Amino acid sequence: MAAMTSKEIIRRILNHDNPPRVGFHFNDFKYTDFCYVASRAHIDEKPNPYERWGKHEELLKLTGFSGEVRADRYGNIYGRFNGKTKGECIRGAIQDWSDFDRYLMPKIDPAYPDKLKGMALDKEKKFVLAGGFSIFSPLRDARLMANALADTALEPEMVRAFCDRIAEHEVAVAKTLSGCGIDGIMAGDDWGTQTNTFISPESFRELFKPAYKKAFDAYHDAGIQCFMHSCGYILNFIPDLIDAGVDAFQFDQPDAYPSELLAERFGRRAVFHSPVDIQKVLPTGNRELIEKRAAEMLDIFKGCGGSWIAKDYPTYSDIGVDPKWARWAQKVILAGAKI
Repeated sequence: MAAMTSKEIIRRILNHDNPPRVGFHFNDFKYTDFCYVASRAHIDEKPNPYERWGKHEELLKLTGFSGEVRADRYGNIYGRFNGKTKGECIRGAIQDWSDFDRYLMPKIDPAYPDKLKGMALDKEKKFVLAGGFSIFSPLRDARLMANALADTALEPEMVRAFCDRIAEHEVAVAKTLSGCGIDGIMAGDDWGTQTNTFISPESFRELFKPAYKKAFDAYHDAGIQCFMHSCGYILNFIPDLIDAGVDAFQFDQPDAYPSELLAERFGRRAVFHSPVDIQKVLPTGNRELIEKRAAEMLDIFKGCGGSWIAKDYPTYSDIGVDPKWARWAQKVILAGAKI
């Protein structure tokens, strides 16, 4: 019998169908079960003169900012200093909810699906993961964080309408991807602080869950499995997100929960796509601790059928971790991956 391909192994893991080993998603291409493509291309009706970072006088005057600025296709303005970060939204496109009618979704490039089909992704041996979408992050940018959170209490109908507009766009994207050979989509929204979620589970369930479910249902209908990244502690949201359609959670800080709890409570219903913890373990540089925790995570997730895709953090330099520390964990995981 031929050995399983990476695609087959990841599908087995996501479907909780007796995978032969845990999944791999390390920065070393030799040890990854994944490859990436974009999930969409857009066509802008008008050119955006502020697309790139710069000292755009009009934007600087509008915001009173003194660093570099840029604007996205929606009209959100971002700022940063010294070119060292990805920036943060400093002026949202929806200053007042009367601006909502002008917040329009971009046109999807109808030629992009043919480009994907030309790549013969259905024959790819690795699991094809597409970079995806957010529901909360666009609201956070369009309204800025403080306003967005206040809106969940003061303007719930507008929040629902905003999220539904994003979700409808994702439904349209999902339909274009059907039959293109994409195996998974990555959603991403940072929903937590170190100790709790930004809003209550009840508010999440009422305002945001319907939009996630609409989008995830559309991707599932297209034969695409759903991953979701979130930073912070979102334990109280996990059951609703599973119900909405999340197949795998991409958590970089699994020991915020910790991993034992994730596996015990959710390991038979969801998969965890995580490195050895990037806050409590890897930054210590303590080889004994790192190797010990990697071995423990193998045992923890093997105990619920292998619901772990072990990964690297993509940019260790951003978090003060020497890549060789992560390699200590990787060696333990590779050696003990078989279930």
